[in-house]
Amino acid sequence: MFGLFEVLEMCDSEAQALQSGELKQFQRVLFLVIGLFAAGSAAAQETTGRIQGRILDQQALPMPGVAVVATGPQGATEVTTDADGRFNIPFLTPGAYGVRAQLEGFKALERSDLNVSLGQTIDLRLTIEIGGFSETVTVVGAVAPIDPGSTTTGAVIDGDFARSVPVGRRISDVTYMAPGVSNSGSIGRQNPSIGGSSGLDNQYVIDGVNITNQGYGALGSYSIFHGSLGNATPFDFVKEVQVKTGGYEAEFGQSTGGVVNVVTKSGSNALHGSSFAYARPKQLEGTWRRYQSENGTVQTLSSQMHDAGVEGGGPIITSRLFFFGAIDWQRETSTFQAPDGFPLSTTEGYDRTRRNISYASKGTLQVGGGGRMDVSVFGDPSHGPMGPQRPSSLTVSSTASFSEIDYGGHNQTVRYDGVLGGNWLVEAAYARALNRISEVPATNEWRVTDTTASPMRVTGGVGFYEAGNRSLDSQWAIKSTNIVGPHQIKYGFAYDDVTYSNRNQNTGPTITAPDGRQTETGARVSILADPALGNIYRVTRSSFNSGIETTQTYFNFFVQDSWKVGSRLTLNPGLRYEQETLSGTIVKDFELKNNWAPRIGAAYTATSDRKTKVFGGWGRFFARLPNDVAVKALSGVEQIGRADYFDAALTRPIPNGTLAGGVTSHYSILSANAGSAADPDAKLSYVDELVIGVERETWANTSLSVRYVYRNIGRVLEDLGSVPMVAFDLGLADDVETIVTNPSRKSPILPAAQSLGAGFDDPVHKYHAIEVALDRRFANNWSAMTSYRWSRLRGNFDGFYRDDNGQSDPGWTSLYDFPTNDPSYTAIGGPEFGYEGDIRYLGQSGILPLDRPHQVKVFGNYAWDNGLSVGLGLNLGSGKPLTPLAANAWYASGGEIPVAPRGSGIQTIDGFRKRTPFESQVDLQVSYVLKTGARSLTLLADIFNVFNERRTQDYDTWTQLASLEPNPDFGKPISQIPGAYGPQFQAPIQVRVGARFSF
Repeated sequence: MFGLFEVLEMCDSEAQALQSGELKQFQRVLFLVIGLFAAGSAAAQETTGRIQGRILDQQALPMPGVAVVATGPQGATEVTTDADGRFNIPFLTPGAYGVRAQLEGFKALERSDLNVSLGQTIDLRLTIEIGGFSETVTVVGAVAPIDPGSTTTGAVIDGDFARSVPVGRRISDVTYMAPGVSNSGSIGRQNPSIGGSSGLDNQYVIDGVNITNQGYGALGSYSIFHGSLGNATPFDFVKEVQVKTGGYEAEFGQSTGGVVNVVTKSGSNALHGSSFAYARPKQLEGTWRRYQSENGTVQTLSSQMHDAGVEGGGPIITSRLFFFGAIDWQRETSTFQAPDGFPLSTTEGYDRTRRNISYASKGTLQVGGGGRMDVSVFGDPSHGPMGPQRPSSLTVSSTASFSEIDYGGHNQTVRYDGVLGGNWLVEAAYARALNRISEVPATNEWRVTDTTASPMRVTGGVGFYEAGNRSLDSQWAIKSTNIVGPHQIKYGFAYDDVTYSNRNQNTGPTITAPDGRQTETGARVSILADPALGNIYRVTRSSFNSGIETTQTYFNFFVQDSWKVGSRLTLNPGLRYEQETLSGTIVKDFELKNNWAPRIGAAYTATSDRKTKVFGGWGRFFARLPNDVAVKALSGVEQIGRADYFDAALTRPIPNGTLAGGVTSHYSILSANAGSAADPDAKLSYVDELVIGVERETWANTSLSVRYVYRNIGRVLEDLGSVPMVAFDLGLADDVETIVTNPSRKSPILPAAQSLGAGFDDPVHKYHAIEVALDRRFANNWSAMTSYRWSRLRGNFDGFYRDDNGQSDPGWTSLYDFPTNDPSYTAIGGPEFGYEGDIRYLGQSGILPLDRPHQVKVFGNYAWDNGLSVGLGLNLGSGKPLTPLAANAWYASGGEIPVAPRGSGIQTIDGFRKRTPFESQVDLQVSYVLKTGARSLTLLADIFNVFNERRTQDYDTWTQLASLEPNPDFGKPISQIPGAYGPQFQAPIQVRVGARFSF
């Protein structure tokens, strides 16, 4: 196994960082883990389910000593009821089970077709009758789909159900089936918004491995420009996807959004597997809607995706040792066309290709006494060859902005779950998660934007790029559960050790700054018109340091109780503690401590038929801070925010005091104050959540739930600058220096600038939602998952991702770089220095970008006995709110300062709108199964966007591209945010065909 880990790492160009010393250390740790049954994933998420219950006699008295045997995919597990007649069978691989209960002098009881889901507890109430031991009573009737003691909201999506309805082939696509999961805006579909959070506020776990990117908090490998790139694990490898949207116990944390927990398939006592192939060719898609903007928009001509693979598993030793393995090859190609009239414009366009090889393997050993050990290995190494990996590269005068990228991850885990005595359970594991991305530009030239030309003319290299970002997370944890009468007391500890290296670059040669220092990177340059000088040359970014190594240690411990009070009420009190320590190259051991998270939940079976549950809970949830802050704030990062030059060679700086480009201040540095970059009293961000709901089994295998969710952010962790923006132009301050702290209206202002009357605002993020969900397990030929959500999201703080300007800097966005409650911005900055917008709107509470008031989802499948099956996917939702945004006058970056209150609307080419159009899409799947004994061949076709709706999904809300630089495309259906390229229209109708042979 260790050799396999090493070989997989060597497939990765970044893996050479795993040197022999590190590998030996890893081996020693792994041996220790196996030997001691200790260690675990930081998330320590569930990978199994359980069956529990109580056996009574005909007089309703408890029956001790009854032998209860659960038989499932990996054999049988036997337990005995205690003095109160209770039994508990934990650590069951998700799947179908049968239960048999027997005791001398009584009739045996049997119950079959118990479907155990990921993280679910099936609670049985059985009555045993006096009779012959050989007599058997078969209990019939569907098991209630309601987990009577749970207060968690969300959904568990079975892999077979997901494959029977039309959804994309990535795990992130499956998450959108759950209530409360919605469009995450400009960060892209791979990182959904859960419960009103931003796309960087979630946690992602596969087979107990926390695969969340430790640089930015996204799914797997993540790039500021490319978004989430990896698949994490292929669609066909998945057994179940659990989406926790709220209400979860103290055992779980690290997220102020949601938790996406995935378990892959496992081997069983029967040999099962499949080979599969899917194709979504360009010949089976409609025409992409086009729009040409003033500054040129890259068009999509076509897209296509093909993949094929095999997966399978079975027994090595029957009922003892099992294996599962899978591999999937995928190729995705998008064809882009440069804007009309641009140098690279051609009829056939340019292909952007990305190739992925995903793999997974799992071994399971059933240990005596009800224990089990799982070893899981999976990854998704990927490559994009030289080409327009950034579609914006086609707006440049040559192919100089083309690039190639490598990305993906390798993950391993060893996990032990055991029963040490009838009332003591232990869970332990070790996990290791590596993901990375590196980009190689075609040429090493400055990226130059000529704003004096119409349309703007861009030349040179890609500009900013990630030369090699690598996240390695070693994860340990151990949990224990003691069952004491009606109490299940669970407690545990988890520890993470993270190394994150960041090598961000700008193309081109280094430059000499106006203060005489040499930068370590190239530069991004804008050519600006000036009435006196003709043109001036403004450097908007160039860094004095690059290639930064950071570390993080994180630990938590928790204790919680599941207390059954009588036969109907379950109380779930708990307490969680979290602490994180970050180190950069300058500031070491920045501790974020004293983060206590109390939780309390209750579930009550409201009716005697046990089919109605009323539940509620309150909890505090902390956000684990990614290492981007350690790179930017704790490593003394310094970069040029503005440096003006007389000449194109950037050798003659314009001195301060000279009026040029509309300003007299020509040199600024953006930096973290290395002497005090971190507030020693700072703590992690958190939200408080209240959930109240009712769930009813409406008929067999079907449940209807209604719940109210309220989330309120109580504290944020961000970098804060204490100087009003106009103070820089007035000469009261030189550089924008920030400190990582917990901003509030009490945050101090630089004494020299206090006369300007500026201050800060408290962070606000309030989310209200009412969700109605109807879920049906497959029975009588059909299954369904439907929901409606009404929600309201108000405030002034998005979360770790700032949607309006596309900033992926968790804890280091520009929201608090300048005081927001600042009357001097308009009173002085507007008339004297040409500032646009009003920074006070930035601090005022209003409609946040991810507010989606109405959302409807309908997913369902009907299968006829003749093998024909039809699946439906319907998604309806409100459009995004629109706010006009001016540039930051000091940073010269667009999308920063509101011109009007949040969500007040803009003038678009389609008229004045407060929101983008209502979103609507209908998808359809048709499949046919040919069976020959245990073998089957499934032929299918997925039709996405059946009615070929191509609605506008966004408008350009930036009134300026940079300070004093109007945006000629304001209000048009395009976007300035790097990851949201091209016309902002819905993708056309697309057809995916596939075949799957199963045995």
